Amino acid sequence: MVGGGGNRMGEWWAATEPQSSHSKAGAHMDNYEGSRNLNEKLHPSKQRLLVVANRLPVSAIRLEGDKWDLQLSAGGLVSALLGVKHSFETRWIGWPGVSVHDEKGRASLTEALALKGCVPVFLDDDTVDQYYNGYCNNVLWPLFHYIGLPQADRLAATRSLDSQFQAYQHANSLFAKIVFSQYQEGDVVWCHDYHLMCLPQKLKELNPHMKVGWFLHTPFPSSEIYRTLPLRSELLKAVLTADLIGFHTYDYARHFVSACTRILGLEGTPEGVEDQGKLTRVAAVSILRGSFQL
Repeated sequence: MVGGGGNRMGEWWAATEPQSSHSKAGAHMDNYEGSRNLNEKLHPSKQRLLVVANRLPVSAIRLEGDKWDLQLSAGGLVSALLGVKHSFETRWIGWPGVSVHDEKGRASLTEALALKGCVPVFLDDDTVDQYYNGYCNNVLWPLFHYIGLPQADRLAATRSLDSQFQAYQHANSLFAKIVFSQYQEGDVVWCHDYHLMCLPQKLKELNPHMKVGWFLHTPFPSSEIYRTLPLRSELLKAVLTADLIGFHTYDYARHFVSACTRILGLEGTPEGVEDQGKLTRVAAVSILRGSFQL
């Protein structure tokens, strides 16, 4: 029902990687027009990879005036993608984890982050509370880990769910706007985790030819558990607009495909999920420190 072992992930990444310098030079030596052209052929620019996650890989602390102290954050995603820089020119896009209300402060932080290869997505306090603390941490994270809400909290959660989901959609739209502003033709966009399940759809609406992947860093629950989530269909449909969906294990990938077939009525194939002739590849992929195990 779903690709295992990461071979399909490897094919997808391989398709985005530039040719080796040797093959490029060999193919064009007959058209050699000077040392500058030869240098470009021997040292081609790297494929650009836009990594999009809820948080940037650096923590920002505001100092006096408009100066910022940026410290590299420790985390599995940061460690796992260290090896990508050898094959890709990587740019990180995400929330800086700090509220910046003044335009001067936002401009100075944006400039400081650019030196680290990062682009900030600024979120206001209410959006952070409703989107991150609310929908992400109080709804999606517990559900994906098979943790139900306490009975006493169910009514309150139901009442606030609509506003939290609206904030979730709004935050994903803000991420999409920043990604689109940074995107160049040929870039690969890699979205990460349950915070950004709507992002692939919003990016495809802006540019249907954009190559988009989405990877989940948590378990994906069985379809019986997932179907208890209100607005479950909307999230599945949004994720399915990605070209490739990755999970840590085969079971998580299988659960996702099962949810798509049982809830959306779509067809599961050995490659992933098919909807009216459009195939979204689904693969189980292990991400290790410094490299991809494909």
